[in-house]
Amino acid sequence: MVDTENDNSNSMSIDKASFTAAQVTPLDINLNLKDQKLAITWQDGRRSEFQLGRLRRVCPCATCRKERDKPSTSLAILKMPAGVDKIEVVDAELMGHYAINLKWSDGHNSGIYDYKYLRALDAELS
Repeated sequence: MVDTENDNSNSMSIDKASFTAAQVTPLDINLNLKDQKLAITWQDGRRSEFQLGRLRRVCPCATCRKERDKPSTSLAILKMPAGVDKIEVVDAELMGHYAINLKWSDGHNSGIYDYKYLRALDAELS
């Protein structure tokens, strides 16, 4: 399981090259909108579980990467749309046989989480 309490991966570099096909091929993908979790059972038998809020913080889209790569300041400011108390996943779409696209309650939907990225993220955090 990914620990969202001790998240220090804003600048995490993830090596996606060292996986076999079985390690990055999902057998089962379960998106639990109520609990805001994504569980993936991989072809090699491993099960990964991600808190969706954690996945938002490591969104692979260009906009989010650019925001994370900005030099840090002593005062972190979280930009949230007015009236939004909690940003959650509201829907998802499989992207062919290689990725999942998460749709967020604030309208953000450009992050395509390829399976190699998710497996590497799981390996990095376990």
